[in-house]
Amino acid sequence: MKWLVIVILILCCTGMIWNYFCKKSEMPKIEAAYGTAVKVDRKKMNVEIAGLQEEEAPVIVLLPGLGSPSPVLEFRPLAEELGKTYKVITVEPFGYGLSDPADTERSIENIVEELHTCLEEIGVHQYYLMAHSISGLYSLYYANTYQEAVRGFIGIDSSVPKQNENEPFNTTKLNLLMAYLSKVKNALGISRLLSVGNPEKAIYADQNYSYLQEDLEVFRILVLDTSYNKTVMNELEQVEKNLKIVQDMKFPEEVPVLNFVSEDNCEIFPEWEKLHRSVLGDNQENKVVMLKGGHYLHFEQKERI
Repeated sequence: MKWLVIVILILCCTGMIWNYFCKKSEMPKIEAAYGTAVKVDRKKMNVEIAGLQEEEAPVIVLLPGLGSPSPVLEFRPLAEELGKTYKVITVEPFGYGLSDPADTERSIENIVEELHTCLEEIGVHQYYLMAHSISGLYSLYYANTYQEAVRGFIGIDSSVPKQNENEPFNTTKLNLLMAYLSKVKNALGISRLLSVGNPEKAIYADQNYSYLQEDLEVFRILVLDTSYNKTVMNELEQVEKNLKIVQDMKFPEEVPVLNFVSEDNCEIFPEWEKLHRSVLGDNQENKVVMLKGGHYLHFEQKERI
């Protein structure tokens, strides 16, 4: 047993040292790999602008789910589809993708203020917010805070107020546990070892989209070297507090809502559809559309969306 423990400790130390030096050598490869850096509070927030470039083109702003290693690369297949009709801006909030880490708490107020500042900096003043998962909460707060800027909201199985009151299990604690397990796997070099020669094994992305090899490599590096950083972990810890802030909010009547909801999640969580209907304001254009598939509907149903 003693020798077994020693061998395990040696393997763990070897994996950590290997992972450390790999990280040191890889990080320079992803500097300015995609997108444009925007100054927000003296820090860099990364965005990518795709699709129609005419000034009068309608704008969709894509916002990621919690902990997305690279929102730009994750959303690129959807952005290309939407780009046939819209100007599409994918924002990587602080702590995500190529953006800088944040100095402030990941409260819903700070996150929304930073996003708004970023969009103002690039000269975009009217847009549709299109949000996956946790960004649905931020979009709800955003629409109530900057109503004049939001032409509408599109949810991709987005998070909703009071979801934590009726969940069959505590997803916040589960997400924290999974995040820490992922950090341990990365630190020990396990994830890196599994992805040797095949970067697609390290990432979760649209399997039907043909990524360039260099994009897959950037995606892999971000997953292994920057995911679940301090900023994202702080955001995870703030989820319950942020849910309380929007607990009784609905979208303003002036903001039409199109909510795409996962049928798979409705089977797991019977209140899921009802909660998505409960955030709708009184706008006659509001719709809830059920789609076959799991939480990542932008992979499985991007043509329909």
